[in-house]
Amino acid sequence: MFSLERKLVSPETPSETARRVFKSFDPEGNNFISSVLLQDVLTALDLVSEPEYVDIMRKKLDSENLGIILLSSFMEEFFPEEKRSVPDVFTLYHYNGLARSSPSGKVEYCEGNAVLLECDVKCILESNSMLTCLQTKWPSIEVQWKGGITPSLN
Repeated sequence: MFSLERKLVSPETPSETARRVFKSFDPEGNNFISSVLLQDVLTALDLVSEPEYVDIMRKKLDSENLGIILLSSFMEEFFPEEKRSVPDVFTLYHYNGLARSSPSGKVEYCEGNAVLLECDVKCILESNSMLTCLQTKWPSIEVQWKGGITPSLN
């Protein structure tokens, strides 16, 4: 699997780092954390994490006192202007090397158009090992393969 889009391997921006760190405190992938974890997240990001400041931010980010802080609220507060460095649309190429894995019976490259959706919700489809593999890097990716056939991983 490869792409010619070099921005896919560019260094993380501060907001991408923050998103990754926040999600590391959200292992279920719900896009929220317990408000008790705010200080840990701020510390992990080398942001101000004195208890008094954390209490103020906790009240602001959890204004309804539900005990959770949403990823979107956190990002809007601490990284309001930053854009993603990764493009939203790019071309993927897949090469399997096994003739038996190709519908035509010969070894060939497969080309697909990938789209990274803006939402943070994983796309759940029928059993698709290729998509599952890609979602380990980009949880909100969708790919349309040319010819309409998803390439095989084996």
